[in-house]
Amino acid sequence: MNPVLLVLLALAVVGLLWTTGVLTTLLGVGGPRNVIWVDGRLTLVPAGSTDGQRLLPAVPVTTAGAYAFEHTGADGRPVGYDPCVPIRYVTRPVGAPPEADRLIADAVASIQAATGLSFESLGTTDEPLVEDRAPIQPRYGSAWAPVLFAWSDADASPELAGDVVGVGGSEVVPAPHGDRSFLAAGRVLLDAPDLETILGRPGGYARARVVVMHELAHVVGLDHVDDPTELMAPRTGAVTGLGPGDREGLALIGQIPCADS
Repeated sequence: MNPVLLVLLALAVVGLLWTTGVLTTLLGVGGPRNVIWVDGRLTLVPAGSTDGQRLLPAVPVTTAGAYAFEHTGADGRPVGYDPCVPIRYVTRPVGAPPEADRLIADAVASIQAATGLSFESLGTTDEPLVEDRAPIQPRYGSAWAPVLFAWSDADASPELAGDVVGVGGSEVVPAPHGDRSFLAAGRVLLDAPDLETILGRPGGYARARVVVMHELAHVVGLDHVDDPTELMAPRTGAVTGLGPGDREGLALIGQIPCADS
């Protein structure tokens, strides 16, 4: 075909996609990908693959207290992870303290129980540490990158400078169809020397565990609150578990509708 005609045909397809938003699903290497228009450019995102059924029962709200969401949608509901898709996670063992696997497992179990979101470990990874993490990476296939648990220090990761023991968060990404948003490709970065110091103190394991829980709660969508009795206070202090507001907020995050519902 004439090269000029090919260019004109391509422009026509792009124009059609642009004027209609999401129009098609591409089937190719790595599984189905939706074509969407994001911030002035065509973008491929992983297509949904569920039937709109939750993986775990929703957690009812049985407590009340201070909580806040990192992101909310136009309907006022929190933006969170799709409860019909497992939250897959990987751990980067480089520099991890001896108790790392137990800390992560305990934190995951606590947040799963409080949200009704299903977590699934994919094992370890050698993913490089970068502050601006790519949400889709070839090493993990065509899906959103799994949540990354990693260990570092203030010298290698300026985010951990000062009295910051950990940071956590997720990307806000478009749904496979429609105009909703979800969270994906989260990251928990922990200061290994600081956590080892905490672990060496009396009752240190419980204090270290809530640090990991705090950052994982950020990953699934909770923000800081001013109440020092809640886990999501900027400083955990003497808190060794989820407070009533933490539980209320996490339950609400886990109750958002599935992407395919």
